[in-house]
Formats: sequence, C-alpha cells, structure tokens
Amino acid sequence: MPTGAEHTHWQHAFGALRGSVAPASGDDPRNAMFRLLTLLGSAAPLNELLDGLARDVETWSKGVHCTFLVVDSTRCLLQPGAAPSLPQSYIDAIGQVNIAVGQGSCGTAAALREMVFVEDVERSDLWASHAQIALSYGLRACWSAPIVDDAGMVLGTLALYFRERRAPTKADIEFIQGASSLASFVIQRHRDSARLRASEARLAAAVWGTDIGLWESASDGDHTWFDDWSERFDIEPCTGPRQERHWRDRIHPEDIHAYASASDAAVNGFTDHYVAEYRILTRSGVWRWLHERGKVSARDGNGKAQRFVGVCMCVDEQKKLEAALRAAENSYELAVSAARLPVWQYDVRSDSVTGNAYWHRTVGHELSDAEVLHRVETWLSDIHPDDAERNSKLLTPDATDDTGFYQSEFRIRLPSGEYKWLLDRGRVVERSADGAPIKAVGISLDIDAQKRMEFDLRESEQRFRGAFEFAAIGMALVAPDGRWLRVNRSLCGIVGYTAEELLATDFQSITHPEDLDTDVGQMRRMLDGALSHYDMEKRYIHKDGHIVWVLLSVSVVRGAAGQSMYFVSQIQDITERKLAERRLIESEQRYRTVADLVPGFVFEGVVRDGHPHPIWVSDGFQRVYGCTLEKLMESGDRVFGDAAPWVQIHAGAPESICVTDLGTDVSLKNADGAQRWLRVVARLVPNGDGMDADRLLGVAEDVTERKRLENALREATYREQQRLGQEIHDGLGQELTGLAYLASSLATEAARASSPLAPDLTRLADVARHAIESCRSIARGVSPLTESRGSLLQSLRQITDLAAASGHASVSFEAIEHASLTLPSESCDQLHRITQEALNNALKHAGADHIKVSIQIDPIKVRIKVIDDGRGLTVSGEAPGGRGIDGMRQRASSIGARLRVETRHGGGAAVVCECPQPAPSDP
Repeated sequence: MPTGAEHTHWQHAFGALRGSVAPASGDDPRNAMFRLLTLLGSAAPLNELLDGLARDVETWSKGVHCTFLVVDSTRCLLQPGAAPSLPQSYIDAIGQVNIAVGQGSCGTAAALREMVFVEDVERSDLWASHAQIALSYGLRACWSAPIVDDAGMVLGTLALYFRERRAPTKADIEFIQGASSLASFVIQRHRDSARLRASEARLAAAVWGTDIGLWESASDGDHTWFDDWSERFDIEPCTGPRQERHWRDRIHPEDIHAYASASDAAVNGFTDHYVAEYRILTRSGVWRWLHERGKVSARDGNGKAQRFVGVCMCVDEQKKLEAALRAAENSYELAVSAARLPVWQYDVRSDSVTGNAYWHRTVGHELSDAEVLHRVETWLSDIHPDDAERNSKLLTPDATDDTGFYQSEFRIRLPSGEYKWLLDRGRVVERSADGAPIKAVGISLDIDAQKRMEFDLRESEQRFRGAFEFAAIGMALVAPDGRWLRVNRSLCGIVGYTAEELLATDFQSITHPEDLDTDVGQMRRMLDGALSHYDMEKRYIHKDGHIVWVLLSVSVVRGAAGQSMYFVSQIQDITERKLAERRLIESEQRYRTVADLVPGFVFEGVVRDGHPHPIWVSDGFQRVYGCTLEKLMESGDRVFGDAAPWVQIHAGAPESICVTDLGTDVSLKNADGAQRWLRVVARLVPNGDGMDADRLLGVAEDVTERKRLENALREATYREQQRLGQEIHDGLGQELTGLAYLASSLATEAARASSPLAPDLTRLADVARHAIESCRSIARGVSPLTESRGSLLQSLRQITDLAAASGHASVSFEAIEHASLTLPSESCDQLHRITQEALNNALKHAGADHIKVSIQIDPIKVRIKVIDDGRGLTVSGEAPGGRGIDGMRQRASSIGARLRVETRHGGGAAVVCECPQPAPSDP
C-alpha cells in the first residue's frame, strides 16, 4: 500500500476533536466517525468525502459552517472542495482563491502554512477584497488552517465561518488543528486509493501486454496454443502432426543447434525444463526473437518426455535494449573519456576505492593506465579531519535518498599537502539482504575554484554589510511595493525613526505628498525596464514633523529570470544645501533689487587679454548707454569705453591676493555718441589656477555732470594759478629784482665812502636777492608748468636737480620715451606735484642716501616711479614723520591715475603713479 495510506494522524485528530469541543447535537461523535470511515471505504469522489467530513465537523460546534478548498494542479489557486451549509451563490461569488497573503483567511493560511484567525471580517486587511461578499451573507468571522500531507506539501485549507465576531479559545485551536489533520487523512487516503486502483489497472494491462504465449505439446504431435499469441506476432502456429519439425524448420540456422540441444536434453531426461532464445521466421518473412521456457509435465516408463507445457515470449524489444545497452556502455566509455569524468567505485566490505585515471588526476596523482589498475585508496584517505566524520556516514539510509543517491562536498589533501574542495555525487548500487551498502559508484567534481569564489562572495557580503550599516550616507533596500526591507543607521538618523519603525512601514508613508507621485512614477519606470536607475531630490517628513531634503539615488536588483527583486537606495541629507540655496536665491533677489536702484548700473564681467567683457548688467545700463548690453555686443564694442583704464586696473591688481577693490573714472560714448563719465568701483577676483578668466564685479556710477564741474573747476583753478604765478614772477619778482639792484648799488657806494651803513646795505641786498628766489619758488609751486618753464620732463628734471643740489642725498633722473606725451596740462601739473611730494618725503622724512626718479611714456599710459633706500613705510603706509600718501592719492584720483606705494625687500620705499594717456586724436 502507498505511504500516504499509512497515515495514522487521523486517530490523534479524532482524539483532539473528542477531547476539545463539545458536540453541537446529540449525535455520538463515534457514530459520525464510523459513518465517515464507511464513506472512506467506498470509491466516492473526493468532493463527496470532504462534504461528509464537513457535515461531521459541523456537528462538533454550534453555529459553525465548515468549508474545504483544495489546491489545483498549478499549486497557485485554491478551488472549492465542499461547503454543505453555505449557499452555492456564496461559493460562486468567492470563486477560486489565490494562494497569497491578503487573499482572505484561506489564501493567507495556505501561503504562510499556518493557521489564520480573522475575528472580524469587516475590519481585517486580509479580507479587503472579499469582506463585502462575506458580510452580505451574514458571515462575520473566519478561521482557517492549512491542510498539509505527511511530506509537508499543502493540499488545501479548512475554514470555519461564524455569524458573529469570534476569537478562538485554546479548545477551538485544538479543534481546528484536529479537523485539519482529519482532512489531511481523508485527502491522502482518497489519493492513495486512487493510486492503488490505477496500479491494479496497470497491472492487468501489463499482464495482457506482456505478449506471453501459453502452449502445451505432446510427443504425438498434438500442440495447443491457449490464445492467439502466434497470430498477434505473425508467427505460423505449426499445429498438427509433425509440429515439432515444422517449428524447428522456421528457426534461424545460427540458433537451431542451441535450441535443439536445450529441448532434447529435457526430452531425454537430463533436465525437467529448458530455456532457449532464438530467432524464428514470421509469415511476412521477418526474423523475430523469442524466449521459450518449457517444462516436462509427463514421461513414459523409460523417462522419455511425453508432454510439455511452456510459454513463448517475444523478446525483440529486449534484444534491442540489450544492443542499445551495449552501445550505451560503449558510449559511456567514450563519454567518460571525452569529458574526462573522474569516476570511482567503492567496495564497502574491503574499504577500497578504485577509479579511472581522471579520478586519480583529480585527487593529485598522475598515473598511467597500468598504474591506475593497481592503485587503491580507502574511503577516508586524505579527507580533511573536519569532513571525515560526515563522509563516514554518507552511505547510511539517513544520508541517501530512496534510490541510494547522495552528494557531498569535502576537502581532500593533495600530495603537495594543500587541500582541494571536491563534490562527490554517488549512488549505492548494491546492498546486502539487511539493506547495508555493499558497493557504490560515483564521480568527484573539482569545485575548488567555486568554493573559493563562495568564500570571496561571503567576505564581499560581509564587507557590503559593514559598508551598508556604517556608511556615512543613508542606505536602504526597498521592496517593489515600497516597504523598507533593510535600513542603516545613517538613514535612521536622517529621518528620525528607529530601524524597527521604518521596517514596519514603507517609504511612501514618510515622503512629502508633493514628491510622492514623481518618486513612485520613477520606480514604476524602473520596474517596467524603461530605467536602470534614477536620481532625484525629494523631501522626507522627519519623525518630529520637519522637512528633510535628500538626494535620492535608486537602482534595481533583478533575479536570474529578470524579475525585480528589490531596490537599492542611497540617501544623502542635503537640507543644509537646500537652505543655503534658498538663502542664495533670496540674496540674489536682494542683490538684483539693490542693483536696479543704484544710480548708474551694476555689472559682472570677465577679463580676457587685459580687457573686461561684461556678461551681466543691471537695468541702469540702458539708461547710461542708451541701449541694451546685447545691442552693445552686436555693435562690436568689446569693452566699457576706453581700454587704457581697464588695462591699468587689471595689470595693477596684486598677484599675492585673491580679492582687490579697485576704483577709477572711465570715459565712454553712449549709443548717441555723447561723451559720458562713469565712476567705476570694482572688485577683481583673479582665478587661481589660471585656467579661466578673472572675474570683475562692480558698480558704475554716472558722474558725467560731476566731471564736467570738476573739469571746469580745474580749468578755472589752473588759469588762476597761471595768473598768480605770472604776477608773482613778473610783478613782485621784477620789483624785488629792482630793490636788490638798488640795495647792492647803495652798499657799493657806502663801502667806497667808508660809510658805517655799508654793512647794513650789503645785508639788505642779500635779503632782497633771497626774496627774489623765494618769489620764484612760490611762482613755480603755484604754476610749475608754463610755456616759459617747459614740459613735464623739464619740470621733473628741474626738481630733481634742485634736490641733488641740496646735498642731502644722491638724486638721479631717468626718462624713457616710447611715445609722445599727450596728457592734458592739468594731468601733467598733478603728476609734477605728486613727484615733488614723493621726493620731499624721501629727502626730509625717510633719511634716504640714494633716490632715483624715472618717467616712462608709453602709448597708453605714463608711469612715474620714485625709489629710495631710506627707512621705508610704517604699517599705516606713511614714511616715518611724513605727511602720508593720502594727498598724493587724491591728486592721482582727480586725473584718473593710480598710485601705489610699496616697501622694498632690500629696504626703502617705491612710489609708483600710472596715468592713462589718451590717444592723440582724443579731445
């Protein structure tokens, strides 16, 4: 009888039912059991058996409705089995049930392989898709248990329905356990009975299908066939007289001798039976193999056989199989040789293992074919000590399956002393009468590389686990439906939840509503295969309620069949960056607003090849220029007005600092050709690596009117200075010259006359001459450059000569002229005064021994430099005891020049003034 028919748990099931729940009616439970067993003894269909069982179960508890669902052939669905007390319309409405969590009590119980108790169908998530159907039939609670066979396979489910909300008691649980065990017995018994009936039918067919021909023969030629065997195989029956001769005439010539020897031995009394295999010619002329067995049933007084009984069987197929077997054995040898399979054979009694050359090579021995025949190992030869005990039990019934097959992984020591991993796949092919193994055969596969890869993989997984858990950014594994499968501590810190809290929910629950659709949409595209990964910025809602901005990077991990298994998510907290971006935007808005309110305009540009190129300007630009920046760029204008001031600014920026505030006045012409002046205050930001252009940020204020007034004031001042200088030189100077001449003449006359006034008159003449020099000096200070006094170069040479004549220091002068001087007179005047002031500071306050004054005139600028070897500058930028550089800077600024005062490394100071020089054609 099959194993399932030996199921005995039903006895415990009846015991549990009898002991746990009081019967619902007056029926004796034993009578119900006997009725059920009677039904089981019949050939009733399974649904009738389950219907009877359900009716029997319903007698054990009041108000219960028992139903059965059975697993279909796909093992994915549950289909109705029996529900005697529920309306058929309810069964039809529920229909087939998917085996999955959330598919009611039965679908969930079958999926989880455990009992499921739903106390309130209306509120249960498991009944979300079927609750309304159940409630419409008055069903409020449903308990379900899986029905499992002895091998652990789910056969179906048992369900108990109640018309009131109900929680199970301990007795109820024991009741439903017993009922499910009873159902398992019923289903297995029906299955085993069906198998038994099928086996009996196959046996009957097999007996008929063995193609056995039964015969009886007598020495007088009487031969009888008991069926139509010969007709079925197209063989002449050869009945009647001389049957034996006719039969032998049809036997193949190569087989007749063996046949005659076997049968004659039985006829002559040497044996009571004979066996012969031979070929016989059919009616259609085809040779057919027969297996004949004959037995003497009667002999005469001399012991000679008188009657035989026997069978003939057609063994054509057997002969073909034998031929195929020989061919297969040959093919096996070829396959083993071609595939170099390491084959072995183990004799348990002698504990000897022999193998082919490939097996010996696998375990580290290179042997010839002759050596292979003589080398014998033992079962545990060179096995690693940690694997020896397990390998010693491989051939026991617990280690092999029903066919004697087993496989085992173990390490074996090579002749070099190293260990190699092998996979043995073997089978016990011979056992003793008591079932003990006698012989086993198998192959040994080299899996050393695979095991090393597995070790490396485990190590890699451990590294991944460490990297995942202790990563500085949040990391998570997410199910396709959004549930958190695994989270690290960084993610918990980002969102404020513990790992347990996150694993109990999904990412949708903590995602900001405005970001949820985008995130879910990207996930769906990944599941559909449209995306391999995606990145997005999104918001999470922190546990305490505030918003957390993150940068989310997601990729999908797919299984071998291409199905989506889970997502790998990397989460970086970018809240601070987002706040900084928002502050930057707000700052930019304030900056733009202020820029639009500034008189003139605000600009941003880059400096290339010494020229500033605007990339952005505020709205005030159009008011100043009379056109947009784009229009100006289309016109081909490369810079903001004159190039010289910008070249000066760029070239003068110290290389030792990253940010320098610069200021200058720039002349330009607007779109209408009108001359305008801008006061430009800018900051030059040099690029440290030299790869990109320097940036220039600044404000341009329209100072055209102020410049006009300043120019008018300077012109008036200049004319007044010319007038005063001329009057002092020509008026007061001439009068003092006459006075000095008169005093000198009087002193000469008085000396001749030996007048006591002579000394006083001489002193008076000296005072008059000194007054003349003072007057001339004052005239030069008021108006240093006039037509009578010469150009800027002449005036600088004069003050240098006067300084040298003082005798306080060695003073030199150098002039380098690469172009004509085109500076206006007021600019030359201010350069003269700046040079004079720098020279006086070096003489009077720096204590210099050597002073060098130089002027260099280039096409676009004039550069004056005063260098001394004195005490240098103080921290405030002044020469010790000097009046400072503020006055010189103011003068430089008034003419658009740039003044720089430096302390030299070897001692002393350098005053450098650079003034942009207009082109000769400029007004």
